[in-house]
Amino acid sequence: MNRWLRLGLQTAFGLALLWLWLRTVSLPEVVSHARVHSWWAVALMLALFLVTSVIRARRWLLLLRPLAPVGMVRAFAMNAAGGLLNYVLPIRSGDAARAWWLWRRHRIPAGSALATIVIDKACDLAAVAVVLAALEVVALAGAMQAPRGLLGAAALAIALLGAVLGTALLGPRIARSRLARRVLPARFASGLAGQAFAFRAGARGLWSPELAIRLGALTVLALVIDAFTFTLLFTAVGVPVPLPKAMAAYPAILLSFAVPAGPGYLGNLEVAGSLVLGGGLGLASSVAAGAIVLYHAITAANALALGLLSFFLVGGRRRAHAGGPRRIAVFHCGFTYSGGGERLVIEEVLGLRRRGYDVECYAPTVDASRCYPDLIGEVRVKTFLPQLPRWFPFREAAQMAATSLLMPLYAWRFRGVDAIVGCNQPSAWIAWWAARLMDVPYVVYLNQPNRLVYPRNVDRQTGWVSNADYRLLAAIVLRATRFVAWADRRSIQEADQLLVNGNYIGDIIRTTYRRDAIDCPAGCHVAARGFPLPAESRFAGGLTINGYPIRRPYVLLTNRHYPQKRFDLAIRAMLEVRKHHPRVQLVVPGPATSHTASLQALVTELGLGDAVLFLGAISETELLTLYEGAAVYVYPAPEEDFGMGVIESMSKGVPVVAWNQAGPTVTVGPGTGHLAEPLDVDDYAAGIAKLLDDRSENQATGQRAFEWARRFDWERHIDILERAVLEVARAHEQIAAEAATA
Repeated sequence: MNRWLRLGLQTAFGLALLWLWLRTVSLPEVVSHARVHSWWAVALMLALFLVTSVIRARRWLLLLRPLAPVGMVRAFAMNAAGGLLNYVLPIRSGDAARAWWLWRRHRIPAGSALATIVIDKACDLAAVAVVLAALEVVALAGAMQAPRGLLGAAALAIALLGAVLGTALLGPRIARSRLARRVLPARFASGLAGQAFAFRAGARGLWSPELAIRLGALTVLALVIDAFTFTLLFTAVGVPVPLPKAMAAYPAILLSFAVPAGPGYLGNLEVAGSLVLGGGLGLASSVAAGAIVLYHAITAANALALGLLSFFLVGGRRRAHAGGPRRIAVFHCGFTYSGGGERLVIEEVLGLRRRGYDVECYAPTVDASRCYPDLIGEVRVKTFLPQLPRWFPFREAAQMAATSLLMPLYAWRFRGVDAIVGCNQPSAWIAWWAARLMDVPYVVYLNQPNRLVYPRNVDRQTGWVSNADYRLLAAIVLRATRFVAWADRRSIQEADQLLVNGNYIGDIIRTTYRRDAIDCPAGCHVAARGFPLPAESRFAGGLTINGYPIRRPYVLLTNRHYPQKRFDLAIRAMLEVRKHHPRVQLVVPGPATSHTASLQALVTELGLGDAVLFLGAISETELLTLYEGAAVYVYPAPEEDFGMGVIESMSKGVPVVAWNQAGPTVTVGPGTGHLAEPLDVDDYAAGIAKLLDDRSENQATGQRAFEWARRFDWERHIDILERAVLEVARAHEQIAAEAATA
């Protein structure tokens, strides 16, 4: 009742001030001087208001982080929504709401929450007091002419700051005093004493010299930007005012917000603004009144827009699911071709869904016609931002860059998830932003270090000639290497858990990023039995795929048509293989790239004719048919980190020929194929020929390959991923619970 009475009195006081103000100015003149002459200045003012709101949210977050893992977006939302409530109901309703939100969402005791709010507000008041006092000292020294009323404004600011600090220091003692216990009801006095203790404990726990410096720096930065924003007001109304004088007047205007006023500071701001602009800056009364009316309208619009939006971002009570975390967001760098990294993410999403998790998959760019068209529809990939039209030049690079840079603008989309899995870059960077802004734990899965920052030897030799978007990204990274390297390293090192695609590349990643990682190799679907097919089914007869007749036995090569994959080595090896097996063919499925033409030219140059078949894009069913019927599978990439094609072929009982280096040293087990001396084409061809020479040995090798492939079953991969996600999500909940009870 006292609060609502106070609100009524403040409203009456504001209306009285407004009435008095209207008696001193001509309303038509005020309206004429409140017209906007430069809309760009108004737009810039609104943008700078947003910047300082973010800075102040960051400052408050420094106070909150020791108490609970509050995200930047939620801190900003609570600040803005609380500011709107204070604006509309000036009985500190916004501060009470902030404390209530902190308790409801993060279980921060009201006393500790109040301590952060008081310190946060005291920072601005202290900055105003210091600036006004410094200006008065400079004026007394004769270095500048003091605006009228500067001494009084400085004295008022210092008095208000002293009142705030005195209340904060002495209030808890009074609340626990015998007088308070005697006068107040026992239950109320006990609760008040408990909250007072929490306030003291919270304030004492937050204090440190380092924190004070950071709070001071952010406060000064916000005040300077706000003061400059205030100077734009005079540009907007077309009134010339020197920049230093306009900036010096702003702290005095701020004092009007510290004095009790009616809803929207109506009347209060008009009177204070007219006094400061008219008396302090010497503007005509109608000009000063018009300028302050426009300023009031702009600040009101800003508070209303940010506040209403922030109510949707505050978030409700954190819910702990009975069976543990259930909502997972999986990020990937893009689905634009049928590669191993894309297949891995698809299997992760579908596998976690089969286990009952609510999984959403996101990527900067998606092309369902080029990336596993038979599977991608089931995943239902969402894009972080709206997609550019297909005719847009460098579309994929632009979408990837925009998604990486604009993450703070759409982080709110992930406020309800329990954990995020970021697969490769820039997904790890996007997950890092989401974790910091929305207090969500994240796991990073890496197939390899960022190849634009840490290129392999083969990348340096070949470049990215087959992909114009990668060439553009590589050029951008080259000019911003330090920032990209910092962002890449930080997003990996600060992940709650790091998973890597097997121990070969895992050791490289551990060394590169200097942190521990869990081996979680990619997988394959291994049938219970039935593979390898009988030798007769793989060495006799034929089949037709995409209109191309294929003779058995055939050698299969599945990979993207990129220079890094070194198809040319396998083609040259076939020249030797055909000397012993003149009817054998090398079958190469997959959509053509700009590199495919050079491979076809090599085939013609070597006179291999129909010995090498480029089938083009094929369906998933046709690919499985090719795997099952192959006599030998070849993997000529010399620096591959893992090589999913190797284990996919072995899961069908097909022997493998690869180089004795990089990923195949892990994926090709003893007796499951042939590992040739690196880049020795003759040894590579000899391995293929040997597996074609003896059908029984081929069958035995295929049987061993089939059993070895069970080590890479997809269910094992999902087991490791699920365990990592549950651990980081539960640890995050535990930290929040411990912070709430501390």
